[in-house]
Amino acid sequence: MQFMTSWNSTNLFKKRFALGLALSKCLQTTSIDLKEAMALAKNTKQELEEIRINADTYFREIFEQVKLMTAQFDIEIKIPRTAKRQTNRCNIEVDNAETYYRISIFIPYLDKYIIKLENRFTNHHTTLSSFHSLFKEIGYDEDFIILTRQYSEDLEDVGNREEVFKNEFKLWQRKLQNLQELAKLKNAMYALSVCNRVMFPNVFKLLQILATLPVSSASNERSFSTLKRIKTYLRNSTSEGRLNGLTMLSINRHYQITADEVLIELSNKKRRLEFLL
Repeated sequence: MQFMTSWNSTNLFKKRFALGLALSKCLQTTSIDLKEAMALAKNTKQELEEIRINADTYFREIFEQVKLMTAQFDIEIKIPRTAKRQTNRCNIEVDNAETYYRISIFIPYLDKYIIKLENRFTNHHTTLSSFHSLFKEIGYDEDFIILTRQYSEDLEDVGNREEVFKNEFKLWQRKLQNLQELAKLKNAMYALSVCNRVMFPNVFKLLQILATLPVSSASNERSFSTLKRIKTYLRNSTSEGRLNGLTMLSINRHYQITADEVLIELSNKKRRLEFLL
């Protein structure tokens, strides 16, 4: 019976992990944008909620696949024994195996997936809510002022600051209204490309902050994993500078470095012996 439950769970994970694959890849990229990641997370959550509403239809498809596999191995799908009092496992009184596994495995998994997704991005949603004003053509003056107060130390120190910020924000919104490619203004990097740093210095700075806000810890964890592979017991005597250089080369392996560039770099350093090329 435990084997049967594992088989159902495996097919369920295969379906649901495929749905979250796009979000997983997005969170692991180095040039991730908070606005785009939040939009993708929202779409993933909405898709999961739709599956949760139509759980009967979606699980029937999964259960049919399980039935085909169990038929190949001559395994009968059974319902676990129920008792009047049970605390260690699900104890649902049904006479249909599909209904039992849908209620005991499929629906709880979807509920937990949705809750975890909400909890994971709650803080990001709070942070991003005030940045939405930078992408709107009209209104949101109060949100922009709240944003300028939050990052006041990074913005220009001028007299009558709030009035200056409001007027700059109105001019930025006017530019958005005249922008023909407003539909493409989906992330901070593209907004930075159309924002004039001289005309809108504070808006530009806020867009820079949005573009550099950390969404995940994938980049940091990637460097830790690289360090474990490089600093082996045979390289314990490696100096810090050389170790940092090897780590950066491993992380940024997509950059092509020629042998001549390495030789030139070594020849420029002071050595006891002459470096002859």
